[in-house]
Amino acid sequence: MQKKNLGKTGWSVSIISFGAIKLPRISLKECEPLLNRALDSGINYIDTADCYGDSEEKIGQVLKKRRKEFYLSTKVDERDGPGVRAKLDRCLRRLQTEWIDLLFFHDVRGGEYERIFNTGGLEELLKAQKKGEITHLGISIHNNLTMMRQAVESGVFSVLMVAYSALDEDRLTADLLPLAASRGVGLVAMKPLAGGRLGNMPPRGWNKSLFQGESPAQIALRYVLSNPHITCAIPGMMALNELEENLRVGKTPRKLSAEEIKEFMAMAAEAGKGFCRNCGYCLPCPEGISIPDVFRYESYYRNYGLEGWAKEQYRVLTPDAQACSDCQTCLDRCPYGVSIPSNLKKAHNLLMGQ
Repeated sequence: MQKKNLGKTGWSVSIISFGAIKLPRISLKECEPLLNRALDSGINYIDTADCYGDSEEKIGQVLKKRRKEFYLSTKVDERDGPGVRAKLDRCLRRLQTEWIDLLFFHDVRGGEYERIFNTGGLEELLKAQKKGEITHLGISIHNNLTMMRQAVESGVFSVLMVAYSALDEDRLTADLLPLAASRGVGLVAMKPLAGGRLGNMPPRGWNKSLFQGESPAQIALRYVLSNPHITCAIPGMMALNELEENLRVGKTPRKLSAEEIKEFMAMAAEAGKGFCRNCGYCLPCPEGISIPDVFRYESYYRNYGLEGWAKEQYRVLTPDAQACSDCQTCLDRCPYGVSIPSNLKKAHNLLMGQ
């Protein structure tokens, strides 16, 4: 398995690492061979989150005897000191470990970045770091480029996790990723298959000969890893065949040809039509709706099996998608042809159980 340095952590991390977001969809019995095979095959970084159902419990139960063989990251969505401390305690307990290698502030958005610094969340994690409960701090941000820059320039975070795929690269590659790399901030690519959308290509024929017999998912991963600033991708996995497919990318690295890139990007553009990339170009909404968040919770519900969590997050979103007045201001701003007003209604009905 090829490995790369993860920024200022100094860790040598497998370029294909294990995203555990889909583990709640399978049984503990199914997790055992999957996680053990991942480690046996050279994967040495596993990423989960407090909100990923019972993912932490399954990792803890299956891998507690192999804890020193891999780097482990999890995420907390609290921002204040007491909330962060409580979540960290729960993570340690559920993961059955004495330390977490990388603890992320999860999905930071809106005014939450400032709250990390002002309400004790960061202070609490720095205390935990001194106690040896965590080794490095990270932050995951889905779409706010200004906030990403702030995080990189703060010097606080060792790792930035970004949604990065062939559908996202135009927003990040020109400026943000090179800046992070220059500051020693490691870059982890979440959603490298755009929530599975790129893995389910093509809308038209797939030229196996051109792509050397590889699948759309494998080419999508190779494309992400072709960016020199990205250390690793963490595709979500829940089956051995998915794991084996992804492992081949990490074990047999190769450079995509210009012809492969041209064909793949054309197909990705086709697959991405009408697909929300959570870029935020549609904002601000005149009604105050956080449009990217609505569609992201819908994606968590549909693609990752996190129905309960997605509903909980959506139901505290104010205002929700029902406030859409169909003014269509967002349609003029969206560069990807997303039918935002009608899709907001669909998302609302799904997340409200209607």
